[in-house]
Amino acid sequence: MKVHFLLVFCLCSTVISGQTEYDNQIAIQVQAVPQTNPPGMILTWINDTTNLGYTIYRKEKDAQVWGDTLVILDSLTTTWTDVDVEVGDAYEYRVLKGQPKFPAYEMPVPGSGYLYAGIQAPATHFRGRCLVVIDSTFHLALQPEIQRLLEDLELDGWHPASIYVSRMAKPPEVKEMIRSWAVQDSQANEAVFLLGHVPVPYSGDIAPDGHADHLGAWPCDGYYAELDSTWTDSIITVNLNNSRNRNIPGDGKFDNRVFPGPVRLQVGRVDFANMDKFMESEEELLRRYLNKDHNWRTGKMPVVERGLIDNNFQAFTEGLGQVAWRTFPAMFGLNDVKDIPYRSTLLDESWLWSYGGGGGGPESASDISSTTLMASDSLQTVFTMLFGSYFGDWDYPNNFLRAAIASGSTLVSTWGNRPNWIFHHMALGEHTGYAAQVTMNNSSLYWAGYSRRFVHIGLMGDPTLRMHILPPVSNLTLTRDGMQVHLDWATLAGAEGYYIYKKTTPDEPYTLLNQSPITDPHYTDPCVDEGWVRYMVRGVELRTSGSGSYYNLSSGATGEIIATPWDLHPTVTMSSPGKQDGAAAVNPMDGCGPFTFQWTNGATTSSITDLAPGTYCVTVTDCLGCSASACQVVDQINSLADFPDVIDADIYPNPATDQLHVDLSFRVPREVRISLWTMQGRLVREKSFQGNSIRSYWEIGDLPAGAYWMRIECSDWTAPVPWIKE
Repeated sequence: MKVHFLLVFCLCSTVISGQTEYDNQIAIQVQAVPQTNPPGMILTWINDTTNLGYTIYRKEKDAQVWGDTLVILDSLTTTWTDVDVEVGDAYEYRVLKGQPKFPAYEMPVPGSGYLYAGIQAPATHFRGRCLVVIDSTFHLALQPEIQRLLEDLELDGWHPASIYVSRMAKPPEVKEMIRSWAVQDSQANEAVFLLGHVPVPYSGDIAPDGHADHLGAWPCDGYYAELDSTWTDSIITVNLNNSRNRNIPGDGKFDNRVFPGPVRLQVGRVDFANMDKFMESEEELLRRYLNKDHNWRTGKMPVVERGLIDNNFQAFTEGLGQVAWRTFPAMFGLNDVKDIPYRSTLLDESWLWSYGGGGGGPESASDISSTTLMASDSLQTVFTMLFGSYFGDWDYPNNFLRAAIASGSTLVSTWGNRPNWIFHHMALGEHTGYAAQVTMNNSSLYWAGYSRRFVHIGLMGDPTLRMHILPPVSNLTLTRDGMQVHLDWATLAGAEGYYIYKKTTPDEPYTLLNQSPITDPHYTDPCVDEGWVRYMVRGVELRTSGSGSYYNLSSGATGEIIATPWDLHPTVTMSSPGKQDGAAAVNPMDGCGPFTFQWTNGATTSSITDLAPGTYCVTVTDCLGCSASACQVVDQINSLADFPDVIDADIYPNPATDQLHVDLSFRVPREVRISLWTMQGRLVREKSFQGNSIRSYWEIGDLPAGAYWMRIECSDWTAPVPWIKE
């Protein structure tokens, strides 16, 4: 089998027009159209005249086995409707067709197509956690772009974190840092974004491209994503002149040919080390990538949603273009997938997804493109699958896969179909890292072709990117009113509504405030506690693809506010000596009336009178149920000379402008607390003293003009003294 594999790949690619016979037989092009009344999912596919009939299965997205057969159809049927569905849900389908065995596989190979299809499937508000592992070489140079990336991740529903690592570190050292992060709060989605020349793990003695001069250890970013099994370095001996692929015991390159256990994390890499065919430096290439990553997320990179396929391996019975013909109809429908030339088309037209296959080397795929051309071209495709000899080993200098994301508008590239990549979930809103994880873990759930679960599977690009972009809302403003915060923003074209999120600590995830979208560009958060608050607003649209419909969220727009206490405007009147003639009142100016009042003495009015000395507290509740409390102290007005042990007391000048002096003398040492209060009962300043003689001054130039109280307290008496600030 290996001899055949090597010979096949040494053949030159042959170009003919149209989908190849083998691609057509192995891949089923299928789309889904949802209907809501009555609920139904209409599956439609392109017929293959050589098929022996169709069988359809269905499962839940996360299920690891296909359920019972839904239906068996004859060879002429091209459509079927699943009526056992509900609006607001999504289902994964497998369509198989019977056919004779293929020479490339020497066994019967059922043609297959896959869909993750929804009928108004719900929005995904929280995507999980993402760790950005950054080459410390660029710690300072790319700090603004890295900070913006972390903010962009949060605005798309991720809870981001970052670490810096030396490019000279050993992969096990980096893996331990990743593991420490991953075990802190394990979630269904945990993505790892390797940015820069993060140390590259190597593993195996493999040659998935079939070239004997290339058999050995290949780059293996999945090592960072598989956390629970043993990776050995004691068995494999491959002595090659090529030092990168050489693998001998104890050299730091691992033995494993396939992943030893389930891949837990979703890993992707953006690495432009040793790309000297580009005029730009490694730093500038990274900066350019991060800029277009930001532009994509925020809707500043418009592109036509369609799929381009250029498979120059026409004679290969393996069907090397099958992955694109199986995937793109699920994304765009049957009519927006075309077999046309790769480079010449993408120079002039935009295609969201593309596939290019051709005999190649580390820096090229024949009749597709090359690193040299990529260095000057600006191809208009965001997600691309490329296939050919050698460049699946992506750590080569000037590697073709890495060149793709270094140039043009491309953000993601993969070595497309050994094994077949599983991207169809992205048609219903999933991200690239999810596809990487599913592909790495795929043994038999989906048709993989050759090299299933091999350690070389790698994603070039940001693992958190999605293919459907709704721009963020604009002109978000926040206004405080009592205990309420009003949010207003500009209407977002294409949005059916808006979701609002909030957090009160910078490092915590956002909390969703409204379970159903609001339709007007206004929102009031009714009862906001004192302190820092950040809000996020995201638009939502009902997005339709080749896999039905789902609610797609925009990136977020944020605003923050320092929420101050609700000012109840309290006032207090002191009690005369020997009388109960004090008073206390509140007068809330903000918030929404009518207000209710509840005093600790049982009163329910805004003011209370005939008060003896003491503390009186009130709780004020507004029309939205928001409450705030205030306490006021009614003291008895006495002359300081009337108190025990006081020899002399002088507070001057009164009125005062810039400084207020306090001179006190006692017969015995006393502990004294002196505080300044507004007439509304709000503490302004306070100091503590001890001794027989106290001389202090107070800077008051910054205080507003008006009437104040000075409160002088000893352990056994309290004296309020009125004074005026001019």
